[in-house]
Amino acid sequence: MEILRTSDAMESQILEDARHKARRLLEAADKECNAVQAEWQRTFQEETGRLDAVRDKRIAALRQELASSLPLEYLRARLVFIQDAVAGALRDLFEGLSGVDLNRIVGQMLARAADAFKGTRVAVSFTGMSADAARRIVQESIPGAVVGDVTMLAEEAAAVSGKGVILETVDGSTRYRGTLNELTGILLEEHREELMTALFGSNVQI
Repeated sequence: MEILRTSDAMESQILEDARHKARRLLEAADKECNAVQAEWQRTFQEETGRLDAVRDKRIAALRQELASSLPLEYLRARLVFIQDAVAGALRDLFEGLSGVDLNRIVGQMLARAADAFKGTRVAVSFTGMSADAARRIVQESIPGAVVGDVTMLAEEAAAVSGKGVILETVDGSTRYRGTLNELTGILLEEHREELMTALFGSNVQI
């Protein structure tokens, strides 16, 4: 019986030792796996950073090459893009104008040409407002002008001119556009830099 108990104790000890050994092996394997994973992540991040740097360097070199090899074309294309963006922003702004604001702006434009039309008889073409509003704007903006025919612009002409009023003396000698498209051109000519800065920020480069 003593021999049997001794044998059971030895078997239990062997099993316990085996469990300890297996636990140590698993712990070592976990540490090794974690180390491999950490090394892989570090290598991946380094390689990703290296590739990003190479890409950025190539893009910068390409841009420099384009700017140096085609400077005039590059600047022209950039200017066209910026100017188109500014013109588009102005169109979006004008599209949202109320009728009151539209009438006020058109009246201010017509007032700039008041001297050329005072005491003359004028024909009025309009779009984006009523005939009564167009007549009233002309009479208020150009005192002394005699308003003759007041007609709505045809659809095609209205698309070209934009909302507003076009004045013309009856003899055809003087014509003035008080329209939003005309105003866009004036703003781009006289205030291009301020508009570009407002749209793209102070760091915009032409």
